[in-house]
Amino acid sequence: MAADVVVKTMGPLFTLAEVKAHLRVEHSADDAIITAYMDAAVGRILMYCNTAIVPIGHEAEFKAAGLLAVGALYENRADGGDLPIGAQRLIDPYRNLRV
Repeated sequence: MAADVVVKTMGPLFTLAEVKAHLRVEHSADDAIITAYMDAAVGRILMYCNTAIVPIGHEAEFKAAGLLAVGALYENRADGGDLPIGAQRLIDPYRNLRV
């Protein structure tokens, strides 16, 4: 699971329980798809920033961006497009742009 290796000093960016609370999901019927969206969101965020790890000390920004990304994937299942603008704005300062 990609989320387990994102921040080595603190563990995953978020747990399934945290994401379900963010999504306001109280049942377990969607646990598998939410977990897949969690992995996809973390991968997409790291790819967007051109990095393999979350910068130490900035976990909160990446966590919030990840929650927004999972929410967008969950609510718009047919549209697996770009990161939400709010997520981008949270992590833009940590983006390694290639020249």
